[in-house]
Amino acid sequence: MKYLLFLSLSVICLQAMTLSETVDYALQNNNALKQTNVSSERSKSVRSAKQAQKYGRVDVIASYDHYNLSRTLAPLTPMSIVGSPDGAYTIPTTQDLFTTGIAYNVILFNGFAQQSAYKISDLQYQSSLIKRKLAREELIYNVRTLYLSLLALEEQLKAQGLYTQAQSQLVLKIQKGRELGSKSKLDLLRAQNSVAASLAQENTMGANIDILKATLSALMGNKTFNKTEPLTITMPKSKSFVIEESNITSLKRYQATKINQKVNAKKRDQAKSSYYPVIDFGAYYGQNFGPNDTTNSVPPTSTAPSAGTTVLKEGDYNSAEIWQLGVHLKWNVLDFGLSRSKNEEAKLAYLESQLQSAGVAIEVRKNLLIAHNKIKLAVAKYKSAASQYALLDETSKIEQIRYDNDALTITDLLATRAKKEIAYAQMIDAKYSYQKALYYLDYLLEKGEEK
Repeated sequence: MKYLLFLSLSVICLQAMTLSETVDYALQNNNALKQTNVSSERSKSVRSAKQAQKYGRVDVIASYDHYNLSRTLAPLTPMSIVGSPDGAYTIPTTQDLFTTGIAYNVILFNGFAQQSAYKISDLQYQSSLIKRKLAREELIYNVRTLYLSLLALEEQLKAQGLYTQAQSQLVLKIQKGRELGSKSKLDLLRAQNSVAASLAQENTMGANIDILKATLSALMGNKTFNKTEPLTITMPKSKSFVIEESNITSLKRYQATKINQKVNAKKRDQAKSSYYPVIDFGAYYGQNFGPNDTTNSVPPTSTAPSAGTTVLKEGDYNSAEIWQLGVHLKWNVLDFGLSRSKNEEAKLAYLESQLQSAGVAIEVRKNLLIAHNKIKLAVAKYKSAASQYALLDETSKIEQIRYDNDALTITDLLATRAKKEIAYAQMIDAKYSYQKALYYLDYLLEKGEEK
């Protein structure tokens, strides 16, 4: 049973994955993309926090303080003491003061810094969504490019293997010819050297395939990647083909620069707020209580209504209600150039973001032109290589007959065969370069996820 389970798992692991399946798996498991998603959620949380700040805050307060001297439970004026029928005898005091209450505080005005902070957080959240979209597009393009590179190398490796077999058969034929005396030792050595060179090329290709698989596995969240599925690539037959254009201002990467520009504009406004006062409103309601320090008895000789009685006993808990409302203003009038420096930095940051936006537009136009020319160049190279391969294929057949009849040297025959294989490799490379260029154009136009 364990053997069958292991065998089933091995089959699953070795199962080939199509390009679409590989892209989907990478989008779900890529570590860098997961970090981008988390960063976006963090930006959303920051925005919510900034939004909540404009409503102020409510705090529940509790405290305990021990004093070296007795304190009244609430602040008292001299008149409140004198005006009491029993005077100071009715006022509790304590060295152990307990406080419980609830407070509310909200900023009424701070030069619109708070509003700017919320707007900045909202813009940064929008920017994080764009970054997530661009990260997905970049991942799709990278996976597609690696997958196509794998397909190209695997196809070239297969062709190289067939070339090695053909060269090995030529070696066997020359060996038989040498035994019969019709071929020289030098011809045999040259043919064997050609086989060795072809095997070395196979080993190089195999190593590069392993490297590409490892790189692709890393993009897929460390999933072992073993097999590819063939991809049908149709080369355009006509000389003229339609290349999709784009309005640069509609691209997310350009919009991200405009958002960054808005963020820096808000930061500039936020820096200006340091020149304005800060006004806040505060409200508090609570109770102060504690054990009375002494026994307060009114002397019999007193004229107070409770003369001769005990008003407060030591250890009795007493309480006092405390509440307050207030509006507070704080205005910085001198900070030795700090505000001026922050404002200057914010202005320069805004100017820098304007230049970056213009630079991105220029870069996108350049890259679109590069993509278009890569497509045209790949098509031209494919047609040229295909034409050359057809010629060399026929030439190699003729030269094989000539060599068999001793009308051609082994050097010329091997050179023609090598040129034929190079032309075939160029065909393969041009075909996949064409598809890569199309994927690159999709990446620039941010349409990779749509296709």
